[in-house]
Amino acid sequence: MDRVVAWFSRLIFVFLYLPIVALVVYSLNASEVSYRWEGVSLRWYVELFADRLLLETLRTSLIVGLVSALLATALGFLSSTALVRFRVKGRGVFLGAILIPLIVPEIVLGVSLLTVFSTAGIPTGFVTLILGHTVITLPLATLVQMGAMSSLDPSLPEAAADLGAGAWTTFRRVTFPLLRPAVLAAFLLSFATSFGNIVISTFTSGVGTTTLPLRIYSQLKSGLTPELNALGTLLVLLTLAIILVVGVGQLRRILAGGPASQ
Repeated sequence: MDRVVAWFSRLIFVFLYLPIVALVVYSLNASEVSYRWEGVSLRWYVELFADRLLLETLRTSLIVGLVSALLATALGFLSSTALVRFRVKGRGVFLGAILIPLIVPEIVLGVSLLTVFSTAGIPTGFVTLILGHTVITLPLATLVQMGAMSSLDPSLPEAAADLGAGAWTTFRRVTFPLLRPAVLAAFLLSFATSFGNIVISTFTSGVGTTTLPLRIYSQLKSGLTPELNALGTLLVLLTLAIILVVGVGQLRRILAGGPASQ
């Protein structure tokens, strides 16, 4: 029975990661169609960097992802601080309001945002796109940081105050270093969610603010080009690089007995 479970687990991993392997392999295919192999070539990487429209949509996705992730992380940090450290009236209502975007279907949320922007006379563009992405990433950033704050020893600020540290010094030298891994995790999760979003982007983007997922989705009508395999490969490599950098940094802190090991 154990061997069956082990082999079944291996098959699941193969099924999950086989598309990524195929993406990398076919990004090196010289053929203009993905289903026919015609030898190894870097042609599609050259075509990718020459495709101005595709790179423009990539730049838009990066800008929107970074800004919305920063906003969601900052607002999530403030919200989680208020929810964890202060027992105020209406705490449950406030938390429920933050978590509503996780429950409401994105298409309903997208229509609602478009209605609000249209009523307020706000033209769709970077501002509406960033606001829409912040709405859907804020619950994730808040939950991640709430979990980290809830695990902190509540006596640490009191101990720092007994040693003569002020509120700002306590936050800068004690609280924030302990929460830094959670803040980074909230930022990366928010960025990944924003970067890959299609539904909210459909309703909140305007002329000149087409994101990369929308560009790829629109190409389904005319056929996907192999240069998208090259772009996907570069994004996979970038993701692996970020994971390695963050993982190595965390491992060093753990071995050194730093905040991550607390």
